[in-house]
Amino acid sequence: MSNIKVTIVTACYNSELTISRTIESILAQSIHPYEHIIVDGGSTDDTLSIIEGYREQYDAKEIALRVISEPDNGIYDAMNKGIHASSGDIIGLLNSDDYYEKNAMEILLREIESEDADIYMGGIYIHNGSQIIRKYAKYSRRYQTSRNFNHPAMFVTKKAYSEVGDYIVGNVHNDYEWYLRALKMGKKVHIIPEIITNFIIGGASSKKSFKNTLKRIGLKYEVYERNGYSRLYMIECIAQELAKYVLTKQS
Repeated sequence: MSNIKVTIVTACYNSELTISRTIESILAQSIHPYEHIIVDGGSTDDTLSIIEGYREQYDAKEIALRVISEPDNGIYDAMNKGIHASSGDIIGLLNSDDYYEKNAMEILLREIESEDADIYMGGIYIHNGSQIIRKYAKYSRRYQTSRNFNHPAMFVTKKAYSEVGDYIVGNVHNDYEWYLRALKMGKKVHIIPEIITNFIIGGASSKKSFKNTLKRIGLKYEVYERNGYSRLYMIECIAQELAKYVLTKQS
């Protein structure tokens, strides 16, 4: 396990209220990652000073901390920057609203040792106000649905990111688009049967009005269409985005 270097990339912008929880979940890991790259979009609040306040703790745990702070073109652009800057063998993307379970790295490294794959994906707790929902990842060759997809608990080898390419900027569903692209290229997925990440509803991907939900339906279908899927997937897009809209309204 010690030979596998794990990089965690966190994209953030004006995240002073949540960045500490994200950082502390990394520092609290039972097995530490190799490095944490934080890509900040040029925050104007106390985000950067909060991050710097943890530098000694990173050093004490021998986790390399790198901070990139400059304007970007949104979260996927920030993710791409972090991926390109990483030096680990496998990369996880943890947003500044979210946090890991304490044994996430230990579970990941155990699964890597037991199964060779390009993509490793675990389960998440979805925090919707006082409600907590368990969502486990699944893999199906026949039918692709984002209901089986957990980006906050997805880890990808550096090699696979290099071969599949960057996240496309401009569509809120382009994390899933990257995954469909990877499947199209024959990348191997290994499902981790445990929950490793906490996802907080209320982040950039969770803010929905009904008008925005209608827009998201079109954007999600665009993702399927771009990767050669049937027009019938429009039904999946409508059902999935309406369900998300209802869920957010219950919080």
